[in-house]
Amino acid sequence: MRYKDFYVRITPDKYIPKVDKKGDKILCEGFLIQIFADKNEQVEIDNFTAAVGFEILEDSLAEAEQLAKDFIDCEGKEHQRIFDELNNK
Repeated sequence: MRYKDFYVRITPDKYIPKVDKKGDKILCEGFLIQIFADKNEQVEIDNFTAAVGFEILEDSLAEAEQLAKDFIDCEGKEHQRIFDELNNK
C-alpha cells in the first residue's frame, strides 16, 4: 500500500507478545506493519505491530491500514527526515 511518500507492507501475525490486565504475558493475533521509503521495499524506515484488543479492535486489514495511516500522519515529520536523509546519501 502506498500512503503519502511511503510504502507500507502489512503482514498477518499470530504471535505478537503483549501483557494483559492481570500482568500475564500472552500472544495475540494481529499484524506486522512495516514502513518503507522505496517501492521495492528495500529501505525500511519503521516497523511496529498491531495486536487485536490492544492497538486495533478487530482482526481486520482495514483497521491495520488505518492504524498505519494514522501512525504516518503522527510521525510524518520524523519519517520525512529519515526519508530525506536516505535519499541524500
